[in-house]
Amino acid sequence: MSKYENIFEGDYNPFDALATLLTNEKERVQKAIKTRGHFNPVDLSKKRPLTIGFAPGDGIGPIVAKAARTVLERLLAKEIANGEITVIEIPDLTIEKRLELDVVAPKTSIDAIDKCDVILKMPLETPDSSKYPNVPSANVWMRQYMDLFACQRGIKNQDLGIDFTIFRCNLGTPYQDAKSAGVSLLNGQEEYAICFWPQARIDIERLTHLACLHAKSSGSNAVVLNFKDNVIKPDAAALNWAKKYIDANFPEIDYLAVKPDDFSYTVTQPSKLSSMRGEKSGKEFKLTTVVCNNIVGDMAGDEAGMYVGGIGGVGSANISFSQGMFEAGGGTGTRMMLENRGHFASPVAVVKATGELLEFIGYSKLKDDVFAAVDALTKENLVPNGGKNGVTCDQATESLLKKIKAA
Repeated sequence: MSKYENIFEGDYNPFDALATLLTNEKERVQKAIKTRGHFNPVDLSKKRPLTIGFAPGDGIGPIVAKAARTVLERLLAKEIANGEITVIEIPDLTIEKRLELDVVAPKTSIDAIDKCDVILKMPLETPDSSKYPNVPSANVWMRQYMDLFACQRGIKNQDLGIDFTIFRCNLGTPYQDAKSAGVSLLNGQEEYAICFWPQARIDIERLTHLACLHAKSSGSNAVVLNFKDNVIKPDAAALNWAKKYIDANFPEIDYLAVKPDDFSYTVTQPSKLSSMRGEKSGKEFKLTTVVCNNIVGDMAGDEAGMYVGGIGGVGSANISFSQGMFEAGGGTGTRMMLENRGHFASPVAVVKATGELLEFIGYSKLKDDVFAAVDALTKENLVPNGGKNGVTCDQATESLLKKIKAA
């Protein structure tokens, strides 16, 4: 590396950072590779006792947390009472405590997370990197720490005939802290922003496996592979790995590779979602399943959120074959809090995430009841929208609880 030592100025050496990053990644990937050939989802409906962790979050998190926890504990009241299911709170996982300790997560939080089978998490603030470069996203860290390699986001709108799920790879991205990515100097001024993108084949294979199981259960027997393979070289490799995995393990599954810009064009036109044509068969299929890397999946999920009332109406399931963390699609509503409008935050996304968690641990009927209540709330224009319709989070929560009880 000596011939590169004069390229960059200042304390940041990207080659040292890359070596550290790849060393850590290698250890993680080698552990994951041992599961290859044994991708068997655990049926958590049969695991009792079972522990659910609850993280109240920050920003609008504690405001919408009431809705999520109340729905969860009311619907599981019997199981909680007889000790089959325990709900524990994950302490200290707040922006204030993390900045105070200058850590991504306090030890008290980690100790609680280690006890959980599944977690219901409210929004967590990602610190401003210009002020706190060494405190990365706790959201990303939790997915990595628990090896939750897949983010599963369902998009359903009965009126438009839309019902598909986006499987987003949570691992192998340029989401890095200041130790593995940073800004370098040239002539004494910041001129380069650098990060590294290690994409592991095992992560794409595990993600694709889950997506194919979903495609089969949906009856479409086809998946859309959404990668920016013409620009991002790890995406080109990921697309190739996904196709090879499907051919070898799910020969009955067809696929269609699209780039993010093509998918963005298609997803904004519902008529096109039912007229895709598979690469292997040449036959048309209706979209039910999408496979993406982390960045592309983030954008695709947020774009598609328009079909369910916007990003604040989408729940996310971050899962592995044995654990899950369920959260809202969206942030901590920083602007709403600064403008004293936090009480107008919508609980819909966290309540949907609660429904997703219930299904994951074996209560599909309860999930249906939760989603039906949300649909009814939406039709009655009782979903808070930041204050425009005057509906508060507490009002929406009470209405949801009545509708769920009626179901």
